[in-house]
Amino acid sequence: MSEFIAEPRRFGRHAQRTVLVTGASGVVGQALLKRLRDVNVVCLVHRSPVVAPNVTVLRGDITQERFGLSDAAYAQLAHSVDAVIHCAAVTDFNRTDGTLETTNIAGTQRIVEFTAAANAVLYHVSTAFVHTTVDGERGRTAIGYASSKSAGEAVVRSGNVPHVILRPSVVIGESDSGEITAFQGLHQVAAGIFAGIVPMIPFDPAWPIDFVPCDLVADAIACVVENGITEGEFWISAGDRALRLDDGVAICVELARELGVTVDMPRFVPPELFDRLIGPVFLDALPTRIRRSVVGMLEFFTTYLQSGHTKPSSLDELAALGVGSLPDQRDSLRASLRYWAQAKGYGETEPAKVA
Repeated sequence: MSEFIAEPRRFGRHAQRTVLVTGASGVVGQALLKRLRDVNVVCLVHRSPVVAPNVTVLRGDITQERFGLSDAAYAQLAHSVDAVIHCAAVTDFNRTDGTLETTNIAGTQRIVEFTAAANAVLYHVSTAFVHTTVDGERGRTAIGYASSKSAGEAVVRSGNVPHVILRPSVVIGESDSGEITAFQGLHQVAAGIFAGIVPMIPFDPAWPIDFVPCDLVADAIACVVENGITEGEFWISAGDRALRLDDGVAICVELARELGVTVDMPRFVPPELFDRLIGPVFLDALPTRIRRSVVGMLEFFTTYLQSGHTKPSSLDELAALGVGSLPDQRDSLRASLRYWAQAKGYGETEPAKVA
C-alpha cells in the first residue's frame, strides 16, 4: 500500500476535521464508519481490510513504533489529523498469549504518543467492565481483558493529551436488524442454549445483563466527537434499564422454539451449590469439546455479567449531545439473536450445526 498523502490540517470555523480511526474493521469500528459525518476519515488498519465510502485507508500497526510507518509518512499523518478515535483492541477475554497486553496497553501508549505529536484530541474506547474483579478461581482467566483495558485507561490518563474515555457495555447487533460484523460472547451463550448444552445456569436470575446495540455505541462516539467534547468519561450502557438475566435467557429460548429448535428453559441454581456439588459431576461428564464451550460460557457470565451490579450510564447526558435513546432491550436482543440464528441456518428445513 502506498504512503499516506493528505491535505494539511486546516483550522477555522468551517474547516472539516480529519479523524484517525483505529480498529475500523471491528464491531464498533464498522458501525462507526457508517455513522461518522462531515469529517475526513483515515482508517489505520493492520490485517483486516476496510472498505467504506469516503475513507482513506492506511496500513499500520499500533503495536509498532510510529505504527511501522516511515518518518515522513508518520509526520504527514500527524500533521493532517486533529482527532483520534481509538477502537482497536484485542477483545478475546480468554486470550493468554500476551496480545491483550501488547495491543490494549502498549498499543494504546503508541496512540497516546501519536495524539501528542498531532496536537489532537484522543477519544479512547474502553469498556464498561473496566472495574471488573473476580473472587475465587472461576473467572480468573477471563479477567485478563478487563485488566488490560483498565491499564489502557491508565495510560491515556497519564499521557498529558486532551482525551475522552468512552465505555461501552456488551455490544450486540444493530438495534433494528441485529446485523453485526462478528459474533460476540452473548451469541456464544445463545449457541449453547440452542444446542441444549446449558441445562442449568449457576447465577442469580435477577442479575442485570447489560448490553447496547452497536449503532447506539457508534452514535454516542460520533456525537461526542461532533460536539467537540475534549474531556470527560461516558458510560455507554443500559444502566438501570438493563434486562434481568432470566428475561434474556427466556428471549433466547422463545426464539429457539419459534425457529423449530426443541430446547428446555435452563434452570437457575445458586452459584455456591453448583460449585460445591453440581459442577464437578456435571462438567466431568461432558465430552471435551462441549466442556470447553460450557466452561467458556461460565467464564463469560462470571466475569462480565455477575454480582447484580448495575452499571453507571451516561445515556441521559449523551442525549443532550444528540445521541438517540436506548432501544427497547427485549426487541434489540431478539433482533440480534435472530440475526445470529439465521446466519447459522436456524429456521431452515435442517438447522445448521452450531459453530
